[in-house]
Amino acid sequence: YLGDLGHDSRKLLDYFESNGGKKCPPNANPAEYMLEVIGAGNPDYKGRDWGDVWEKSQQNQALAQEIQQVVQERRNAATSGDTNDQREFAMPMGTQVYTVVHRNFVAYWRSKDYLLGKFMLHIFTGIFNAFTFWDLGHSSIDMQSRLFSIFMASRPLTAVLTISPPLIQQLQPKYLELRNIYMSRERNSKIYSWFAFSSWFWPPHFSYSSFTSASVWLFIMLFEVFYVSFGQAIASFAPNELLASLLVPLFFLFVVSFCGVVVPYQGLPTFWRSWMYWLTPFKYLLEGLLGLVTHGQPVQCDESELARFPAPPGQTCESYTGPYVAQAGGYVTTLSGGLCGFCQYANGDEFAASFNVYYSNVWRDYGIFWGFCAFNFAIVFICSWLYLQGGRNIKSSLSPKARKERKALAKREREADGDKA
Repeated sequence: YLGDLGHDSRKLLDYFESNGGKKCPPNANPAEYMLEVIGAGNPDYKGRDWGDVWEKSQQNQALAQEIQQVVQERRNAATSGDTNDQREFAMPMGTQVYTVVHRNFVAYWRSKDYLLGKFMLHIFTGIFNAFTFWDLGHSSIDMQSRLFSIFMASRPLTAVLTISPPLIQQLQPKYLELRNIYMSRERNSKIYSWFAFSSWFWPPHFSYSSFTSASVWLFIMLFEVFYVSFGQAIASFAPNELLASLLVPLFFLFVVSFCGVVVPYQGLPTFWRSWMYWLTPFKYLLEGLLGLVTHGQPVQCDESELARFPAPPGQTCESYTGPYVAQAGGYVTTLSGGLCGFCQYANGDEFAASFNVYYSNVWRDYGIFWGFCAFNFAIVFICSWLYLQGGRNIKSSLSPKARKERKALAKREREADGDKA
């Protein structure tokens, strides 16, 4: 059959049904129906010879007439002087990228298990995070809980750092599957190029301001882009799914261990603090998120969190600790019995500063995090080019045969220059 498929393959189905094929059930896959009707893979098939059916069909006759008409028109048409087409692919790059991206969006939309897994992982970890840190107050331990809520949620959308490894390992097989299909079929048939191929907030009672909410949403959406690009970057230089999945924990260990949460900035060894702390992308993600949710938040330590001490005779708690508080931060209050109670944080900004997090760096961090996303996608393009095309070109250019050809070409050029002289 060499005709139009029609909407939902209706023309194809009508062709087979009108020529003796059984009626296609309403919910059947047209491709499977077609294979069943023609007896593909069935050694006991005794039905019609569909090749002969097509040869005698009106559709074949109409197609033959159309081909003859095209040939006749082209024979009589004036030809241009240059009939050479040096393009490697039939369609321009923009069309290739648009078509491949659109096709992959449709393919992902049809992959119900994959999408359902991602949604459930986001939703359930978000609910778990939200109810674990429900309605946080303003004590010192509540500030710590804000930090851990964000740290958990750095896995997308509510829970942040813990969900991304399983999400990355979900997407890597998809990437490798598409790469294998491209290598085995679409690259060899020159359909498109390698470039086209490559191409939790309210329940914890964070700030309800629209600016803070929108800013945190921007960071979370950017993190979604990051973990996808991070997973694809690892998969792009991995030969198979097993190695790609094994590399994720290795890379993630370095990314998470030095971001300043597991071990605070001041607690890191000097060697790692001097370069690895600044190199991990999660440092900038967490500084942006923690800076936003703690900025301007008052800290009210519980009595169990206060450091208790007596003031010297003739002095109040405020006058005695005033110089120290002005330098180190925090606040002091007078307790019953005349004792002084000191809280090490007066507001959320002081708490964040203990982790080397500053609200003034929020949008700088957002821009830097975009840079990490761009770097990941650059790795995807570079490694895809090396794996799909560039590596083969480099290997062939360095082969002994290629070196001999270059030497022979250079010798011929020297001889030609000598003849001219």
